[in-house]
Amino acid sequence: MDLLEKCRAYTRADETRDVGLYPFYPAFQGPAEGGQAVLDGAEVCMLGSSGYRALSVNAQVIGAAQDAIALYGTSATGSRLLSGNLDLHENLEADLADFFGYEAALVFSAGYMTNLGVVSALAGPGDQVFLDEKAHASLIDGARLAEASGAVMRQFAHNDPNDLARQLAAAPSTSSLVATDGVFSMEGDLAPVAELVAVCEEFGATLLVDDAHGVGVFGRGRGVVEQTGMRGRVPLMTLTFSKALASQGGAVLADAKTIDFLRHTSRPQIFSSGLSPADTAAAHAALREVRRHAEAEPDALAAAAYLRRALDALGYDVADSAGPVIPVRFPDQLSMLSAQRLLVEHGVYTNAVLPPAGEGHQLRIACTDAHTPDVLEAAIGVFASLREDLLPRYRQAA
Repeated sequence: MDLLEKCRAYTRADETRDVGLYPFYPAFQGPAEGGQAVLDGAEVCMLGSSGYRALSVNAQVIGAAQDAIALYGTSATGSRLLSGNLDLHENLEADLADFFGYEAALVFSAGYMTNLGVVSALAGPGDQVFLDEKAHASLIDGARLAEASGAVMRQFAHNDPNDLARQLAAAPSTSSLVATDGVFSMEGDLAPVAELVAVCEEFGATLLVDDAHGVGVFGRGRGVVEQTGMRGRVPLMTLTFSKALASQGGAVLADAKTIDFLRHTSRPQIFSSGLSPADTAAAHAALREVRRHAEAEPDALAAAAYLRRALDALGYDVADSAGPVIPVRFPDQLSMLSAQRLLVEHGVYTNAVLPPAGEGHQLRIACTDAHTPDVLEAAIGVFASLREDLLPRYRQAA
């Protein structure tokens, strides 16, 4: 059989295109600024961005990226192991380690590659990897790579330290890595980090928290590890620059010996070009902005709380979440995709989420510091005016 026959037989995307409900790969024209974006020539309220601190249009961040291009050019032009390591990378790593309270940090050229590179390098023959069942795909794929070298991958029930403890107690007495998201990107719920720390310490397991969606938002910008009072007790923390830090790339934080090991053994680190000068400088400038405003609660949290209450009052099925992410659940794919399309046509953009990316069928709303009360009221007005069209099944059930 032709290997590519599966590609020609793939119809799932065409099925939604054919009925005008395909929601993916929208081509925006320009940046998301002031809570707004331009899609197909029309302005929409952007409720789909993960740029929680709205720093991608910050003058200091843009200026840092422009200056880096002027001084270093557009590319690192090589692997960091050989010719692509810049003082920009090392300066950012030093400030990341200082801000988050770790001995050292290592920057990767993508957030996804960070988790892929860390898990696959650390877990090998005889080791076990325990993942929260809703862990990000990058953690899962890192564990799959580790499996290929002889590790064993297991999953524990979502946010359930007791299930993790039962599995660790029953596992062979080998070294174990436990990995979880800090903030789960689709549902917006937080991991019980303190309880996971207690379980890992009891059984001698090493905990990794991927705080891609918590950094810049919780714990005075330091994420859920800080928020839960676990600073100094989580051996491994990963993060991405593409959310609150307004850039690309990612990093892992750990003790100095672990970082040195990863520098020399992590294949995604060794065999990838270094993060570009512009992306590195932008992430560093965004980190400085987060640090400068660390004592102030991000406006994104207040905006999300306000919008969550308003949507709930309108009768939408809004999942309980603690951060800037608001899942709005629908009974099936058709109703969710129809709602997403109708909202776009009326000037509100949200993310359509289908399994396995999320649980069930939902619109993922994300608030940022740019969502002022006026912007939110306009969006709420659209949800209110379309309620009769978006929620017929809920009305019938009521």
